[in-house]
Amino acid sequence: MASIYRHRSSKWIAVVRRKGLKTQTRSFVRYTDAKRWAASTEMTQPSLQSQNTRHTLHAAIDRYATEYIVNLKSVKTAKWELSFFKRHIPDLPLNEFYSTEVAQYRDFRLSNGVSGSSINRELNSLSRLFDIALKEWRWTDHNPVKDITRPKNGKHRERRPTEDELNRIQAECKRSGNEAVWAMIQLAIETGMRQAELLGVTEKTVDLHKRTIRLSHTKNGESRVVPLSRKAHDIIRSIAVKTNSTRLFPNWSSGDGFRSTFKRVCKRARVDNLRFHDLRHEAASRFFEMGLNQFQVAVITDHKSLQSLHRYTHINLDCLINVIDQK
Repeated sequence: MASIYRHRSSKWIAVVRRKGLKTQTRSFVRYTDAKRWAASTEMTQPSLQSQNTRHTLHAAIDRYATEYIVNLKSVKTAKWELSFFKRHIPDLPLNEFYSTEVAQYRDFRLSNGVSGSSINRELNSLSRLFDIALKEWRWTDHNPVKDITRPKNGKHRERRPTEDELNRIQAECKRSGNEAVWAMIQLAIETGMRQAELLGVTEKTVDLHKRTIRLSHTKNGESRVVPLSRKAHDIIRSIAVKTNSTRLFPNWSSGDGFRSTFKRVCKRARVDNLRFHDLRHEAASRFFEMGLNQFQVAVITDHKSLQSLHRYTHINLDCLINVIDQK
């Protein structure tokens, strides 16, 4: 039979004893977890002696990796998260995996300085895995991720490059022969396109006559057409003349390669704490400063909600003052 008592450490201790079988003991932060584990262990204790009948977390991760992540938008990120889970979360049977273990993982990530936003994205992935194991595989009877307190999301970045920083980056690109990096930066600011979208541009996706770029695959999973400013049009036309490749930026075969080059350029230009994705913030902010409304900007930048668009927008106060003066 099962017994549950509170330890002096404030944790709940659940003990399951059955004649002829090894006594099972576990500690929990919450009484409900202790009670549920005790009930589950009492019902399944005989079968728990056979490892072949136990579905563990790592087995679930392997199955999820094989059957599901191929359908996700970012397969590389999903693979990294799953491998990270296997390294840092114990391989317990799913029905013995409770909110205590998830909370320990959360606290481990927080102690390593990871932001609340990043941790919540990881917990979302772990929760999806448990939902599938619960609803489709019947490998477990609960989702422990839903029982913990989530950390607060970190403050959104408000980094915009200054004109002086952009001038220094331009000078460094010219000095080091990285003109393609400077072209990428300018197009990111002129179009609001993501790094992966720019690296994937080919001669077939660009229409210089209509001044558009057609993107078949975006982060949101839908195609879209990006309008080109006169400056963006001229940049692309000058690049197309110089390259013999069908890709606009054949210098890099992966995003990792470009990120390394971008970081090196920024370091030599003495520009700190600037990410390429910050240029997307810069683009959205400039669009608003030009006088475009939120729906027009959303069409260009591919933001599906006005709330997410607002996070990417940091309008210069001088521009706001000029607008106020003109009213």
